[in-house]
Amino acid sequence: MHLGNGHFEKNCPFSEVPLALAVITTGISLILSFLGILGNILVILSVALDPNKNLRTPFNWLIVNLAAADLITGTITDPISVSIHFKLCLGKKNTDAEQAVYNMSYFISCTASALSITSLAVERYLAVRKPATYRNQMTIKRIVFTVAVIWLISLSLPSIYFEVGYILYSFVFVNASLVLAISITCFTYLLMWRKIKGRSHKTIANHNKSIASLSSTEREKSSTPLNDPTVSNSVVTSTNKMEEKVTKMFLVVLIAMFCCYGPATLFIYLINFCESCSCVALHWFLDLALISILINSSLNFFCYAMQSSRFRSAFIQILKIKRKIHQHHETVSRSVNISKDNCARSTTDTREDVQMEEMFEKLDAS
Repeated sequence: MHLGNGHFEKNCPFSEVPLALAVITTGISLILSFLGILGNILVILSVALDPNKNLRTPFNWLIVNLAAADLITGTITDPISVSIHFKLCLGKKNTDAEQAVYNMSYFISCTASALSITSLAVERYLAVRKPATYRNQMTIKRIVFTVAVIWLISLSLPSIYFEVGYILYSFVFVNASLVLAISITCFTYLLMWRKIKGRSHKTIANHNKSIASLSSTEREKSSTPLNDPTVSNSVVTSTNKMEEKVTKMFLVVLIAMFCCYGPATLFIYLINFCESCSCVALHWFLDLALISILINSSLNFFCYAMQSSRFRSAFIQILKIKRKIHQHHETVSRSVNISKDNCARSTTDTREDVQMEEMFEKLDAS
């Protein structure tokens, strides 16, 4: 068995792609393109505009970098995938140039996305491990350096594709990017969870120790008994809520990675090692691996940004701004039309416009 020179490259490159597979891939790519563009533009605008003045943090700049990588997937890779597979639906052949642009955009954007997820995991671990020195160490220069390294690797590594071909490089890609990203993310999240758990126990222990160290006189002077179960329960509840919130975010990210990168890794290994698989099966494996990785690029928006109340608030503010601009244009358009009508109708329509604007303002306020 020879990696990358097996059954597929010998017999299947020019075999016909199943029509059902081409249709399914076209439809899914179209949906993913829409989701990827909308969600990632919102993320980038939220941090760039920062309507609530609370999003420009090192972690969120790394999220912007992730959104930029996923936006490339949504604006370039997904639309080209739609075009290529739609041609296959019609029985047409794609040119080598089209296929090369498609493969390179796919490898570059998805490598950047996987490495960005890894950088987010490492950044969160550093924030939890050394919170006192984190802000001084995690400077803008370090963020820029991290982003530069991510894109340097993402732009240079896929150049191997031109030397070894799609099948063999897909094996390099899945091991250098996907497996590495999953391993580092799982390891750092495990360390982070242990650190948070240990810190929570330490907080509760320090609270109980401070109660025990107080003299009886100090306890009597206290307006609220420090050994009151409600006080201790509030400390436990707050720490438990923090643990649950962080654990929930970790689980969502890890589940998304395993559900997308896991099957993709399996399919790419089958493509490279399964010599008994038919060409039809290998074509399905190719597209399923592609779709699994592209789905992750669309899910990152929900895994990171939508879990943050700050991002959700920023989304609402941005959508309100767009809505008010749209309402303003509608009002101007109505006023031009009203001026052409008679005075009585103008008065009535103007009153209706004012009432409608008041209604929208009430809806916005609510």
